[in-house]
Amino acid sequence: MAIINYFPGGGAKGLLPQIVVTVDTGSVITCTDGTTTLTGTSTGSYTFEIPNYGTWTVTATLSGNTASGTVVVDTVKQYALELSYFKIYGVSWSGGPSTAWTRTDDAAGFSNPVPALSNGNGSSPFDSCYPWNGIVKESRTGGVMVKIPKFWFKWTKSGSTLKLQIADKAVDGFSASPAHMDRGDGKGERDYVYVGRYHCNSSYLSATGSSPVASITRASARSSIHAKGSAIWQMDYAMRLTIWMLMLVEFADNDFQAKIGYGCGNNSAVGAMGYTDGMTYHTGTTQSARTTYGLGTQYRYIEGLWDNVRDWMDGCYYSSSGMSVIKNPANFSDTANGTVIGTPTAGYPSVMSLSSVSGFEWCIYPTTSSGSTTTYFPDNWYFDASNPCLYAGGYYGQGLNYGAFYVSCTSASDANAGIGCRHQELP
Repeated sequence: MAIINYFPGGGAKGLLPQIVVTVDTGSVITCTDGTTTLTGTSTGSYTFEIPNYGTWTVTATLSGNTASGTVVVDTVKQYALELSYFKIYGVSWSGGPSTAWTRTDDAAGFSNPVPALSNGNGSSPFDSCYPWNGIVKESRTGGVMVKIPKFWFKWTKSGSTLKLQIADKAVDGFSASPAHMDRGDGKGERDYVYVGRYHCNSSYLSATGSSPVASITRASARSSIHAKGSAIWQMDYAMRLTIWMLMLVEFADNDFQAKIGYGCGNNSAVGAMGYTDGMTYHTGTTQSARTTYGLGTQYRYIEGLWDNVRDWMDGCYYSSSGMSVIKNPANFSDTANGTVIGTPTAGYPSVMSLSSVSGFEWCIYPTTSSGSTTTYFPDNWYFDASNPCLYAGGYYGQGLNYGAFYVSCTSASDANAGIGCRHQELP
């Protein structure tokens, strides 16, 4: 989106209006009203003298990138037009007890999304913004998947303030999302990744109409999922954090149960998946109120991030050294092959820290836990050095301690009726 400012100027008889375009040095700029076309090359800015009144379209190109804007010229004065080849959508959290973040950068003027209720309509200012507008459902080898295009991010921690920015193109100081990053498996950065729309069923497919598989160990789920294809793996911490980033910037809030729906389930047993199939909007709850428990939530077509069963979270494990993370899915393990990124605290997070380990700066984890179900990050995050296997989300048991940021752990031998799995595809 172009930023247009009008400056008083001109006025003397015979002078022409001017459009002063500010854009990267070396950009080739065209300025046209459909009849007359003017061209120039930017040295940081370029000034066009405009011979006709009317609407002028200004387009700049550089290294395959394009940016454009329009100016309505209706008097003799100087018009300023600033063009940018990328968009940055940011949020900043003060570190205080409020769960709300402040919108920054190109998202500063955005309103809050309105997720659907009871299969109704919804809206979000991010529906027209990349990468959110590229998140779609797609049938793949593993079943119905949700496609996530590559984006670039930057975390910044200053005192108690935590800032997250997402860019729609590669920008200096930004990195490819954790799910799309170079994982050291020889494939480099990926343009797209996929995550299961549904939890895995007993055939380890992401499919509607059946109950999620549960009562499986993380290792068993890992091998059964990977048997579906060489690029199909169990959902990992990098994928989960990628989804967290997208949600945080879009909703500018930590409490997704409050913003989208309580979810969970019937408080007694798992239910059939596909309960969001009738939703006409990609995000919301099928329940009539956000504060009503029951199967019903989805975010950008991903069903049940805190419903029905919790998902094993691979690519990480706990030990007496803290939390270890594994980038390359070929090395996924319950107890080995990881890099220690820090030691989480247990409870409701009130301070989130960023890893200082080179190559793992994208990792966030709680280092102070003095929050609650309504403050800071209102989803429990557990740490127990003797229980290496992490899982995330929520399940059919009803509670406000579950949600997008819920993380817990258990032993490698645990096969729990409330823990299932979800897969990801890394083509």
